[in-house]
Amino acid sequence: MPEDTNLDRAIYDALMNLFPGLGIGIPIGVGNVFWVDSVAGDNGNVGTRPDQAFATIIYALTQCTNNNNDYIMVIRSAEEAATITVGVSRVHIIGLGNFFRPNSNHPYVELSAGGDWAIFTLTDDSDNCEIAGFSLGGGATAAGIQNLAGTPEGIHIHDCVFGHAFIADTPQDGIFIDLNATNIRIEHCTFLGIPGGKGTITRDGIRWDSGANPLNGAIENNQLKGLPGIAINFVALLNDTGGITIKDNLIVMEDGYAVGDAINLAATVRGFMVVGNKAMYGQATAAMVNNPYLDSCIAAPFNSWGQNSKGNVLVDPA
Repeated sequence: MPEDTNLDRAIYDALMNLFPGLGIGIPIGVGNVFWVDSVAGDNGNVGTRPDQAFATIIYALTQCTNNNNDYIMVIRSAEEAATITVGVSRVHIIGLGNFFRPNSNHPYVELSAGGDWAIFTLTDDSDNCEIAGFSLGGGATAAGIQNLAGTPEGIHIHDCVFGHAFIADTPQDGIFIDLNATNIRIEHCTFLGIPGGKGTITRDGIRWDSGANPLNGAIENNQLKGLPGIAINFVALLNDTGGITIKDNLIVMEDGYAVGDAINLAATVRGFMVVGNKAMYGQATAAMVNNPYLDSCIAAPFNSWGQNSKGNVLVDPA
């Protein structure tokens, strides 16, 4: 292979100046790339270079344009002044915890809440947004990520940790959806409960509450450990549901768990596919007396269950 020339290096430097995201795999043409560094950044900076980063995610969002595929790359951030309301569509908010430590095994940017609010709040304007690469706390009656109003579509949440003990927050839930979130995808996340999961979440890992009509989404390949409430909980929904897949999630049950504490589908939840999930407890399958799965569906289209395990045994839901 020929050696690099001065011209090669000059071209590379020019590309990095024009498109600093190239070095971490962001393709040309995705929209604007803004950088956030709560330690060295300043909201008076241009924000388009790592060495000229903004100080807050909240401010960076004000510089984004709807449906422009803008990226916010977060180098360091600890705590913002309020919940981070995602009011821009098709924006990607990515934590780069190992930006300064490329050989580190901690690739998450930690975010705690300064009050009783969620770290990220999704709204009607949050369509097609992406959140990844964060270790999230949350307020005592809030969640790491929540949707309390509006009907965002196409949300992608992945590669995040919820309720890690390094963050002093005690969020009620990891992810809380109170209204609608159609075509939402939650994958490769870890949810840590208190105390068995050695984390800080005080209720559910993923909770869909009243008023929602979830359609066409996926909850896949997550780890949910020792949640005091329910790992994946669809509580009380309206009748227009279906097309959601709950697949290949690993769930560690808490001491004294009740029926349905791994996955709970309420009476109005219909047309789901639930397959390949594994609920486990301690080191003895015999200790798992209660069925960790509960399906209360009372009308067609019914939910489809297959190959879900309790310990080392395949079981149908209660």
